[in-house]
Amino acid sequence: MNYATFGQRFAAMWVDFFVFLPLMLLDSWLESISRAAAIGLVIPMTAAYCAYTIYCHGRFGQTVGKHAMGIRVMRTTGERIGWREAWLRSSVDVAFAALGIISSFIALATIADAQYYGVGWMKRAQNLQALEPAWLFWTSTAGQVWVWSEVVVMLFNKRRRALHDFIAGTVVTAEQKISNVQTQAA
Repeated sequence: MNYATFGQRFAAMWVDFFVFLPLMLLDSWLESISRAAAIGLVIPMTAAYCAYTIYCHGRFGQTVGKHAMGIRVMRTTGERIGWREAWLRSSVDVAFAALGIISSFIALATIADAQYYGVGWMKRAQNLQALEPAWLFWTSTAGQVWVWSEVVVMLFNKRRRALHDFIAGTVVTAEQKISNVQTQAA
């Protein structure tokens, strides 16, 4: 098996970011208009990203970004992954997302109208962050530790598996390109 490089995986992440960018911009615009919209969009927006990664991996073995970069998630045995592996790969991210949803609800429910409306998006974000529960600091720190641990683990093992790959029993492989010379010879 030819394993995906850090660069391929990093680039795939950015492609997936740009896939979601229009939705994130729409969400940001709607949130600036109405706090009720912000409250109503917390779960759907978080669920959309989680569903995207789980569905794409479970159904196709790759997200749009991974497809663009020519990489695919496989079981360590070389077989296609299924729904179980897709869920397991995202399990820690889903847990952190659930904590983020709770925190967002608390901040949005307690912010005063004067702190929400009539301020720029940056000030609004600061005001919301100030109202998040104290325990979120620890979950944010744990989330950062998780992300950096993923990178370090991926960089220092032969099969370039991240922690979520170990949890799910998966590996990310570079797809074999069939050249014209091989197809003409056949």
